[in-house]
Amino acid sequence: MADIFREVEEDIRRDRLQQLWDKYGIYLIGLVVGIIALTSLVVGWRAYTQSQAEDASKAFAAAIAEAAQEGADAAAIFSSLVDRSPSGYAALARLRAAGALAEAGEVDQAIAAYDAVAADSGADDILRDLAKVKSGTLLVGRTSYDDLAIRLVPLAGNEEPWRNPAREALGMAAYAEQKYAQAQSFFQSIVDDQTATPGVRDRAHVMLALIAPYVPAPQTVPLEASEIAPGEPAPASSIEPTGEAQ
Repeated sequence: MADIFREVEEDIRRDRLQQLWDKYGIYLIGLVVGIIALTSLVVGWRAYTQSQAEDASKAFAAAIAEAAQEGADAAAIFSSLVDRSPSGYAALARLRAAGALAEAGEVDQAIAAYDAVAADSGADDILRDLAKVKSGTLLVGRTSYDDLAIRLVPLAGNEEPWRNPAREALGMAAYAEQKYAQAQSFFQSIVDDQTATPGVRDRAHVMLALIAPYVPAPQTVPLEASEIAPGEPAPASSIEPTGEAQ
């Protein structure tokens, strides 16, 4: 009898599974096919983007080598990469093109090119901030300190990656307008920053030496007689002469 009941239970179970398959089997097949297709798409896209990045890297390296040749139009060479490179390499190419314009003496065009990168929401933030600093550096002497401060002070904080180039540009702009206290503050912050490169720190030391004659030295407050402990000689700076030496 037990075997008969077991066979009946198995038949009922098979019937239920068959009903479920008849009702939902097509959906299960579609789900499996969809998973396989999605996996293939993801793997293919990764392979494609990696291939694109490798090609862009090779093209960028070739452009650097070509631009280094004598008489080469570096700005044009890097500009030609922009439209056929992924966003990251396109931004780098635009920065290189702007730098080439600056080196060629075309400062206004270079500033405009840097500002275009800074305004590009599709570029990485670190590259946009670098473009702002580069543009600000070129604007020293071409715009007011106050205008430059609006651009660069947000990039001069202790946690900002381009803080020291920003501080140097702000310090030079302040010095040019005889705002010596502000200039001293920016250059001193460079000197105090242990991550500053030797070159920018050396320039900051030079500027601090040039600024020093224009900034009042800290005043030494004379000690009152009541502040001198009994039996302790008064500091020389706190003793006023009572008469000429005999």
